[in-house]
Amino acid sequence: MEETLQITQIITNIIIILFFLGLTILVFGLIKQAKKITTKIDDFSKDFSDIKPKVVESLEKINSLSDNVNGVVSKVNENVDVLGTVVEKVKDTADSVLEFEKKIQNSIEPPVMETLNTITAVSVGVKTFFDSWKKNKNSKSIEPQFNEKLEDLNDSITDVNKELVEVNSRLSDLQK
Repeated sequence: MEETLQITQIITNIIIILFFLGLTILVFGLIKQAKKITTKIDDFSKDFSDIKPKVVESLEKINSLSDNVNGVVSKVNENVDVLGTVVEKVKDTADSVLEFEKKIQNSIEPPVMETLNTITAVSVGVKTFFDSWKKNKNSKSIEPQFNEKLEDLNDSITDVNKELVEVNSRLSDLQK
C-alpha cells in the first residue's frame, strides 16, 4: 500500500507539474496578448494625438463659421427691415401719384369737355351756315374767287371736325 501511495503521490506530482506547466504556458500566452493589446493602445494613442489638433482646429473653424453665419443672418434681417421700409415708401408714393392723377383729371376734364362741346357746336353751326349759304349761292352766280375761298373754308372746317373727333376719342380713352 505504500507502493500505491507512492505511485499516487508521483502521479499527483506529475499532474501538479503538468498543471503548473500549462499554467505557465497560459501566463506566457496572456503576457504575449497583453503586449499586443498594449501596442495597439499605443498606436491608437499616437493616432489620437495626431488627430486631436486637427479635431480642435476643425471645431475652431466650425465656431468661426457659425459666428460668420450669425453675422450674415443679422445683416440680412437688418436689410429686410430696410427693404420693408423702402417698399412702404414706394407704395405711398405710388398712391400719391394716383391720387394726383385723379385730381388733375377731375379738374381738367370738365372744362376741356365743355370747350370741345362748344367748338363742336360752333363748327356744326358754321358748317350748317355755309351749307345753306352755299345752296342759296349756287342758285345765284358767284364769282370764281369767292368759290375757291368758300371751298378752302369748308376744307378747314372738315379738318377741324376731324381733329375734334380725334380729341374726343382720346378724352374718352382717358376717362376709361
